[in-house]
Amino acid sequence: MDMAELQISGEMVTKWQEIVNLLAEIMHVPAALIMKFDPPELVVFVASESKGNPYERNETTCNLTGLYCETVMRTRLPLLVPDALADERWMSNPDVERGMISYFGLPILWPSGEVFGTICVLDDKRNAYSELYSRLLVQFRDVVQADLRSLLLHAVRLAEETRAKACLEVQVAERTAALTRANAQLQRDIVERKRAEESLRASQRLLQAVIDNSIAIIFVKDAQGRYLLVNRHFEQLRRVSREAAVGKSDKELFPSECARAALLLDQQVFATGGALETEEALLQDDGSHTYLTLEFPLRDDSGASYAVCGISTDITERKRIEEARVRLLDQEQRARAAAESAIQLRDDFLAIASHELYTPIASQKLALQSLLREAGKGPSGPPRLLSRAEAQCRRLERLVEELLDVSTIQAGRLSLHLEKVDLVALAQDVAGRFEGELMQARSPLLWRIEGPVVGTWDGDHLDQVVTNLLMNAIKYGAGKPIEIGVMAREGMARLVVADQGIGIAPDRLPHIFERFERGVSVKSYGGLGLGLYIALQIVDAHGGSIRVESTPGRGSIFTVELPCGPSLAA
Repeated sequence: MDMAELQISGEMVTKWQEIVNLLAEIMHVPAALIMKFDPPELVVFVASESKGNPYERNETTCNLTGLYCETVMRTRLPLLVPDALADERWMSNPDVERGMISYFGLPILWPSGEVFGTICVLDDKRNAYSELYSRLLVQFRDVVQADLRSLLLHAVRLAEETRAKACLEVQVAERTAALTRANAQLQRDIVERKRAEESLRASQRLLQAVIDNSIAIIFVKDAQGRYLLVNRHFEQLRRVSREAAVGKSDKELFPSECARAALLLDQQVFATGGALETEEALLQDDGSHTYLTLEFPLRDDSGASYAVCGISTDITERKRIEEARVRLLDQEQRARAAAESAIQLRDDFLAIASHELYTPIASQKLALQSLLREAGKGPSGPPRLLSRAEAQCRRLERLVEELLDVSTIQAGRLSLHLEKVDLVALAQDVAGRFEGELMQARSPLLWRIEGPVVGTWDGDHLDQVVTNLLMNAIKYGAGKPIEIGVMAREGMARLVVADQGIGIAPDRLPHIFERFERGVSVKSYGGLGLGLYIALQIVDAHGGSIRVESTPGRGSIFTVELPCGPSLAA
């Protein structure tokens, strides 16, 4: 990995800045630096914020100019120059021109051994730097190198994750073919293991040579659980030599819990006379790995089992891929279900919208046809028919406005034009527009008002909220009284619209403010199912809340609460 491509985080730079500041303060020197070698230049990566420091951060100088730090990087050794003016090798050093005549620096190395730069302190007077200061500089240098190790490990981990992701994508795309190949490989493995068993009986030495070159852990134990044979991979991962393992049992080599599990598996293989598979986790230098162990009996010429052979294969990557495949499959299924739900929602909406838009058009068409027929019969018929046609036009207009409102909300373009609004006057104005509908529904309107309720709101949008709630109360109120309440409590305005009609089923209540949602069948009551959704979005935009309480057969109570804003406080 190219170390020059690694980016040092701002957090790490801040930490290093604190280090050089502390060095300068503790050692009483004007300059403490962390230098970074960026071929062909040497950069002041971090400079102490101490008084008299002639160096500035990001200052660069060409290499091979005789700087103290060049020698430290070239030799990779500490450099102590108590007084450059007294040393012919250093008296022409460019740092002397800045007044820095003493120097103590250490190399900073990447984990790979490459030179990152130096950490150093400089003084404008002779300074031999005590042993305590030397140890302090070493400690801070080690902190910086530890940060570089962390940075490199993080970059390596990211690179590995990127490679693993790319590998996973290929494997998912070819999972069907991979499963087929895996099955074929499994069959070949079975054949190869049988051949290995035959080779074991024929030649112990030949088998040892073969299994020592296997990437799997392979071992053979006798009926008493003593190891007869282990391969090189067993030695490396179990951290026990072949000489120490052969002739010993698991109890003598490994922790008691692991030994008991191994003994139980051996006993099961001998008892059943068949092969058994188990999974176990082994801690390695790069973390925990999962191994699939297959143990099977070895038989003599008479067919009696005299030993068990075990083969452990690292399946860590296979399990990761399988888990990822399961996750991807689950995501795919959820996405498919969501898509199907969206399609169904679209189809339902188109059916409902078609019905709702067609109904007023058909009514208007009939009214106009009747108007044409009545035009020649006398003056009394046309006004009544025109009034009916106008009502259907208003209904059609409301349906189209609801669709436009939903489009605006979904596009995130709902904007508020705030002004001083009297909620009581607004509610009364809306109710006045519905006098005809209230009379036709035979629903008396009751008021519960506690003084003027004034706040800073968008009057047009609140008009929509009151309109939608009152329309629902008329539609589902079953001809019974409807009550509108307006009051203010502790800086909050409250609007309550209550009916005594058919109510809402409990299973529909959680969804009543969703798009295209109704508490009743569309065949019995009209509407697009958008009014309450639009009301919720408008109330949310004002920082308020809307809720509903309902009992089937006893009606519904919708409560809107809005912060009154600066106007009420004023």
